[in-house]
Amino acid sequence: MKPYVICHMCTTIDGRILSNRWSRLPRGKDPGELFESTADSFGIGAWVVGTTTMREFAGRNVKLKKARRRVERSDYIADRRARRFAIGADAKGALRFQKPDVEGDHVVLLVSSRVSDGYLAHLQDAGASYLFCGKREVDVKVALDKIRRVLGIRRLMLEGGGTFNGEMLHAGLVDEISQVVVPVVDGGRGVTTIFDIPGDPPPKAAAALRLKSHRTLPGGVSWFRYRVARRSGR
Repeated sequence: MKPYVICHMCTTIDGRILSNRWSRLPRGKDPGELFESTADSFGIGAWVVGTTTMREFAGRNVKLKKARRRVERSDYIADRRARRFAIGADAKGALRFQKPDVEGDHVVLLVSSRVSDGYLAHLQDAGASYLFCGKREVDVKVALDKIRRVLGIRRLMLEGGGTFNGEMLHAGLVDEISQVVVPVVDGGRGVTTIFDIPGDPPPKAAAALRLKSHRTLPGGVSWFRYRVARRSGR
């Protein structure tokens, strides 16, 4: 059991996703505004990203206090009335949220068993939730199952960096890809792309796609939506 997952990203025509490398788009469109406006059109109240992307929302990296209590090693939901969710992977306990939300979306972290009691106590004090999803690393299949069963999320936006997106695609967990293509060529060798599958290149392409729709937006921007027709899996 898992949510229906839509990977939504803004990219150059060669698939790079680091918008801070782009000059301002035609008609003065800001890349962040373009991403948010197209993402909002789905009406989905939950999004998931990897550790690097989630760090942008976590605030300063405060030092953890020593836990004064033993923290039970089980899933913790701080706000059971939440209907919008900001979900991030954090296997090592690196994200030190000091508030329970990202612009009103309740924070839920996907953690591994190696995080410390001090880290879990910190998240509880901050009002954030967490789900255990693996022993040493975050198992994305376990994570998606818990996101559906524990949080009740049926539709989920995947908006991570290339590595996290690639891991999700390679695991066969992405149902749809929404790619907003801006009229920019990056060309930077090693610059993050929409999907960077970890490890050695797989023997075959990660997925075959079926075009669902295509729209032309102002300023030469194209918006493609694809259904994932065939996934590699692990």
